[in-house]
Amino acid sequence: MSDWLRWLLIALCLVLALLIVTRGRRRRGFPGVTWTLPQRTAKRRGMVASVLGWLVVALLVAGVAGGGLLWFLGWPRLPSAGQFDVSQVLDLLKIALSVVAGFGGVVLLAVNYRKQRVAEDEHDLAVQRAEREAVQKFNERFGSAAEQLANDNAAVRLAGVYAMAGLADDWADKRQVCVDVLCGYLRITREADGEAEVREAILRVIRDRTRRSGKLSWSALDFDFTGVTIENADFARREFSGEVLFDGAEFVGGIASFAGAEFGKLSFHGTRFSAAETTFGGMTVTGGKAEFVGAEFTGDKVDFADGYLQSSSVAFFRCRFAAPRVDFSNLDFAFGRLVFDRCDFADLELDLSIGLDDQPSSLVPVLVENCRFERCRIDLSRGGHGVKLADCVLDTVTVAGPAEEVQWPGNELRGGTSLLSRAPRPGTPEPAA
Repeated sequence: MSDWLRWLLIALCLVLALLIVTRGRRRRGFPGVTWTLPQRTAKRRGMVASVLGWLVVALLVAGVAGGGLLWFLGWPRLPSAGQFDVSQVLDLLKIALSVVAGFGGVVLLAVNYRKQRVAEDEHDLAVQRAEREAVQKFNERFGSAAEQLANDNAAVRLAGVYAMAGLADDWADKRQVCVDVLCGYLRITREADGEAEVREAILRVIRDRTRRSGKLSWSALDFDFTGVTIENADFARREFSGEVLFDGAEFVGGIASFAGAEFGKLSFHGTRFSAAETTFGGMTVTGGKAEFVGAEFTGDKVDFADGYLQSSSVAFFRCRFAAPRVDFSNLDFAFGRLVFDRCDFADLELDLSIGLDDQPSSLVPVLVENCRFERCRIDLSRGGHGVKLADCVLDTVTVAGPAEEVQWPGNELRGGTSLLSRAPRPGTPEPAA
């Protein structure tokens, strides 16, 4: 390798190293030194440094490529300047101009790249600034709506309900928080003029936003109605895929309707159903469970007919049924199950005719265990396949329908109770008590 080429490569490497060190210090800053240059001057210097960096890289690439080519050609000796004729000089001039144009393209590329970087950074900053401003406005609206809900004037509280609901519609990230505030208001016992209208407004906005065909839905959210007293509750044909809690709640009035509603996870712990009619007719429980623990069912009628259980369960534990008629007929099971455990049934008609005539005997979707029946009538008129009553006390109980289709292991019969309401089918042994 000739001496001039060796020194050229060494110089290029030194310039590149100096540029890297200088840019690194500029980014990190020197210890104890605070840069006070104006922003425009800093940007200009950054542009110059970027251009010089790209030029040094281009020179380095050109030097390495040229050196590699000379090495491949065996380091030929170049002729002296006097040996070049006019045409060769012109060719060399063309090559030099091409090299200069190439470096000019590198400079243009560096400038455009730097401008693009600056534009992207400014765009990101603008987006972040807009997001902060939006969050600040949402927080201001949240505080204003909360103050309205705490006002002594019923009209102001009513306006706060709709303000909080509107904020929940607009603020997707904190929609659950807004709904929690509305549900929390329902849990607060407050005696004031116009309070019934305010509470009804909260239930109305929840019903309006949990419709199955609603454009803006709250169905995926969680709802906590713990300890709330609801008069004439209407959740019919609503969809709740989140967790819904009615623990300690009480349903009063003429009706408490969940007809045709769809639930994921539903909890009724210590709930009292005192409405004249409680209906869950056509209710769907999908992929979750509905728990009734320590619940009481009074009134005139309790209806769970035509429900659909898909990979889920509806469980009643230590519940008391005192309504004259309780209907669990025509249930549809898709790997779901209905369970009664340690429940009390008194002075009522219980319809368990689920009508699963093709149900295999090994599968029991309806299981009644350790329950007590007093002065009851169990209706199996539409079939009892898939029903099992085990270890129950049946005191003065009448069975209507094909009782032989039901499994009756370990039950205690009192008051003249018979498990055969009619003669068994041919070839069917009498079930053991």
